[in-house]
Amino acid sequence: MPGVLMIEAMAQTGGILILNTVPDPENYWTYFLKVDNARFKQKVIPGDTIVFDLQLASPIRRGICHMVGKAYVGDKPVMEAEMMAQIVKKS
Repeated sequence: MPGVLMIEAMAQTGGILILNTVPDPENYWTYFLKVDNARFKQKVIPGDTIVFDLQLASPIRRGICHMVGKAYVGDKPVMEAEMMAQIVKKS
């Protein structure tokens, strides 16, 4: 699996994590802002199941969310990254 798709999948998972912290998630947009310290540790091949483990690195301030995530295939870590996103109320 290409690394850019793993980052995209991790960002989508992070968006779900962030929207679970607000009381009415259907009224917010999530914007992916940046990725830092992305490390790819092992190749992911077709048929592998990737499990993403994301956590908020700091409390959400002014809609800015800083997350740290790791991706696993089985028990082996295959990727890790720090990401930042923003939630904005729909108008």
